[in-house]
Amino acid sequence: MSSSYRNAAIYLIIGLLAGAAVGYLAETRVSEGKIKDLQNQIDAISTEILRGNIIQKGSDTLLIVAQRWAEEYMNKHPAVSISVAGGGSGVGFSALAQKTTDIADASREIKSSEIQTAKSNGVNPVEWVVGLDGIAIVVNPNNPITELTMEQLEKIYNGTYTNWAQVGGNNAPIITYGRQSTSGTYDFFREHVLHNKNFRADNRELAGNAEIVNSVMGDVNGIGYVGVAYTKQGVNVKIVKIKASADAVAYEPSVENIKSGTYPIARKLYIYTNGVPTGTLADYVAFILGPEGQQILEEVGYISYIKVDK
Repeated sequence: MSSSYRNAAIYLIIGLLAGAAVGYLAETRVSEGKIKDLQNQIDAISTEILRGNIIQKGSDTLLIVAQRWAEEYMNKHPAVSISVAGGGSGVGFSALAQKTTDIADASREIKSSEIQTAKSNGVNPVEWVVGLDGIAIVVNPNNPITELTMEQLEKIYNGTYTNWAQVGGNNAPIITYGRQSTSGTYDFFREHVLHNKNFRADNRELAGNAEIVNSVMGDVNGIGYVGVAYTKQGVNVKIVKIKASADAVAYEPSVENIKSGTYPIARKLYIYTNGVPTGTLADYVAFILGPEGQQILEEVGYISYIKVDK
């Protein structure tokens, strides 16, 4: 194994130990035994020529960084082909359960029902925390609104507030944009902002973050929620600061605020594999969670979950 991958494996272990303490269900958590198993798998390929095909599918939030990971890894290992697709976290979990993907990208934790479905097909989902993200609330640049409370945001998306004047804006209808129900971002927003209640009936559900950004750019009355990386690609939207309560400080989804927990709508990002990966897949997972993969994550606009030397 090259020194860079040896270092990656060390950082991988650190990250997995941290992730193991916060797993959604014990069945998916990475134990010390699994960490050692993965270390052994990585060590076992030190003399192999890395080759083969890897399929990575799921979260649209992770799509742009997954594409970068794949490109960089294939540049290093031309005999490896990696196919990356989005569709939503739910799509990724379904594909993992059906054994049609090697990696499920996810912007939420796997559900117990999804674990049961996977196990019924002989699949053992294992969770790896790959980064941190803030969900940015975006409006059109011509919208005078600069901040909202969590309660106001909830009432906008549950249909209680339908006019911008109700939150201190123009006398104009509020047009909400969001993700489709297979999206992990949809699930996270519904749980943490709407408290598991329904979205307003006229909420416009779109297939991806980029579609939401584009819609808000073209709609002076629009509002949307997207992964923070999708606000860093030269797009012309305004990021709204969010307050946990009416008397709290309003925070933007900056790296510092997400890391400190002061930004109210932050989350972890994940990949899932069928058991502890072996061979080329184990090496690719080590690459993602090692210094190079985490650097790419930060370049795209997300936050490293694993502390690495820069």
